[in-house]
Amino acid sequence: MIGTLSAAHVERREFWGELCPGMSIEAGNVARPASVGETAPLFADLKREGYVQVADALSEAITAPIRYAVSTLFQRGIPLAFAFVYDELWLAFQGLSDFLTSVLGEGYLALPDFWVWHVNPNENAVGWGPHRDRLMPTLDADNSPHTLTVWLPFTDATPLNGCMYMLPAHLDDRFRQRRWDGADNTVVYNPQDIRALPATAGSMLAWNQAVLHWGGRGSRLGTAARISAAFEFQRADRPAFNNPLLDPARVPTFHERLGLIGKQVLQYRHMYPLSDDVAAVATSLFQRYMPGMPVPVGVSAPPGLAVS
Repeated sequence: MIGTLSAAHVERREFWGELCPGMSIEAGNVARPASVGETAPLFADLKREGYVQVADALSEAITAPIRYAVSTLFQRGIPLAFAFVYDELWLAFQGLSDFLTSVLGEGYLALPDFWVWHVNPNENAVGWGPHRDRLMPTLDADNSPHTLTVWLPFTDATPLNGCMYMLPAHLDDRFRQRRWDGADNTVVYNPQDIRALPATAGSMLAWNQAVLHWGGRGSRLGTAARISAAFEFQRADRPAFNNPLLDPARVPTFHERLGLIGKQVLQYRHMYPLSDDVAAVATSLFQRYMPGMPVPVGVSAPPGLAVS
């Protein structure tokens, strides 16, 4: 359990290799291109709806090992962001480079903002509640995004295990006002405008960071947990929305991953209260492997991923 996990454990590659023998760390593997189809229609839909959804973007050969690894971490009580210690999660997002280039332009960058979810099919399990990933303006006048959240389900996401819900941009008055902050920024005035987005394992969902979204509550009627991960990206011609920006074409080294994972655990602790032990491990990793960066104290909104 995480209560006995120490920085000495997490800094040993052998620990992670023994935990999930089928996963790799710095193995030098190459990402398999995702199957997203023609990108121009997707970009048009993204600007109107605020999101896009593509089924079967990733093969079972990609999703199955990640699903197993996240389940293993969940069973051991290890914060799920540590799944990013393995190559496979980085490569899954790298495989989306053609789509991301079409939306964000050449030289797009990865933000140091990612997360992993395991939502059980029971009434006590939920994803993140209604939110907008960023409250500052992140869109051109035609809704071309400066930043983008990509969410990948590794199991089927259904209404019974907390699938994503979205208020489409063209049905959201905030997109006419061009203002996304304020105390009432998560109010939905017409519930019939809400769109449920069940998704099969291996789908890709992506949305601009102004769109209102969330994950539903699980149900005992569900048959399997919803396992998913999200990563945020930005255009290269915009100032950094968080630091340090990452080259999405390069898989970070093992120690860089540990520093970034420590950062995630700390900056999203407002969503998941940490024990003193976990906070100490995350702080140690962040300070050792991301020197010179201020320790995160939490952010006002979760990373682009409607309550995954």
